[in-house]
Amino acid sequence: MALWLGEAGGLRLGRAYAGPAYGLLEAANVDIPDKRFDLGLAKTTLITGDQVKFTRVDANGVSGGPLDFISGVTDTEITLYVNVDGVGGVRLYDLWSNALEGSLDAALTLVAPSSSYRISYEVVTDLDLCLAQTTAWTLNTDRDLADFTSLGDAFRQQMGMLVSGSGDVTCFFDANWRLQDGSYDTESPVYMHRLAIRQEIGSDFTGVFLLKRTDAIPLDELCNTSDRALFYLANCVVTSVATQLTPGELIQSQIQFVTTGQVRLLHDVAGKYLL
Repeated sequence: MALWLGEAGGLRLGRAYAGPAYGLLEAANVDIPDKRFDLGLAKTTLITGDQVKFTRVDANGVSGGPLDFISGVTDTEITLYVNVDGVGGVRLYDLWSNALEGSLDAALTLVAPSSSYRISYEVVTDLDLCLAQTTAWTLNTDRDLADFTSLGDAFRQQMGMLVSGSGDVTCFFDANWRLQDGSYDTESPVYMHRLAIRQEIGSDFTGVFLLKRTDAIPLDELCNTSDRALFYLANCVVTSVATQLTPGELIQSQIQFVTTGQVRLLHDVAGKYLL
């Protein structure tokens, strides 16, 4: 019998990756006084607060030429935070906090581009974001039942149908987590809070729900599996976040989610499944 201790678990997460999108930048689409520009599809692909990498590309998708519609920029690519309005207009910012506010004064200055050209833009995501201060998580699965009892049957007949999942995570609101190399990583509950307020798109994430982390040794020594992790893998959508504050105690967050596809139980290296 294998016996797992709760302290060997945890949660890794990453925003679901949709790949790069492309838009045509023209001088008519750059509003210089209002410091905003329009790429057409930005309303459906970007969300206020996203960190986005912009790259100037040619018809073949090869980068080349400066992003000269941003004042003072001579590079082919640049990574900035965005504020997206209701009609798809984009403002650019150096800081995430300024992007949320969306003020005109803090936005980067735009100028008329020298010519029309294509821009590739994609959200910058962390490949391995660990929710280190998780105190508990729950993952439930439910199966719908269809009744196909025929008239005259003595017993009810039912068939298992679609599976749905849901769960919750309890964690400390904010802390620093020391990585194996001695450096510190910012704690991730704040990231989950940001996802929850993105109501149109972006509240989805890929979760690796760890039952046993890599290098955690099982009590059953017959199972030589310390180099692998045991975990559930699922794509999820944040549905609600609650913060509990008690004077004199650590701030905790309660995050609820539902799954949006298959829930798999895997025995492998967990990090690569966030790619």
